[in-house]
Amino acid sequence: MSAATAEAFARARRTAAGLAAWPGDFPETLEDAYAQQQAVASAWGRPSGGVKVGRVLGEWAERFGVNRFSGPIDADAIRQADEEAIFPVIAGGTALLECEIVAVLGQDAPDGAISPEQARDLVAGLHVGIEVAGSPMADINALGPLASIACFGNNNGALLGPAIADWRALDLSALGCIARIDGAVVGQGDTSRLPGGIWAALAFAATQGAALGQPLREGQIVCTGALTGMHPIAAGQRAEADFGALGVVRCHAVAQAPHGAMD
Repeated sequence: MSAATAEAFARARRTAAGLAAWPGDFPETLEDAYAQQQAVASAWGRPSGGVKVGRVLGEWAERFGVNRFSGPIDADAIRQADEEAIFPVIAGGTALLECEIVAVLGQDAPDGAISPEQARDLVAGLHVGIEVAGSPMADINALGPLASIACFGNNNGALLGPAIADWRALDLSALGCIARIDGAVVGQGDTSRLPGGIWAALAFAATQGAALGQPLREGQIVCTGALTGMHPIAAGQRAEADFGALGVVRCHAVAQAPHGAMD
């Protein structure tokens, strides 16, 4: 990716202006896509507060031999959702609600591949939450996972809901959630939708981070994957991720102002 292309993505996010067309050469391989992600992150220049994990499905999974991808979450885009949080929407870009279990790391991840069991040992706490999936690129999902990887990992923040009490004693294989937008149910699912579960997702995030030279650190978060699907949301709408007894995360979609105005 050229410096001009990386800056085009960063400028679009900085000004909260959507992109109708890909600005430059489109990535052709996973290696290309992650290299572009790093170039975009460098042009953006904001510290990472963690990682989102997304799914690679269908023919894309067969083509690339992976079922997940990762992307950075800006530290200043992680919001506590004690009441109704802001869900920023870039006009002309993509905005998707994703209901997730969010892990908070209690120690640094090792600099190398780890197992799901090792990943579990890194965790200080689990929360119910929402990934603010989105980017300045219009209809990014139609372009496939390489586009999502390259363009900010298709992430525009995270909303951290209530902590899950006594999570070490819970059966985490089928934690359920219902997604609603403006009161209507738009999706329902549970952690069984995540291949290998929460810990496999976290192990992937840590292993991929190490491979990119960006190992996960204490205090960072990992959004482990969408439980109910990806739900388009527009400015003005209200949504909630209802995890039953574990809590509810509510948000209000708001048109994103140029970066800094909503900080």
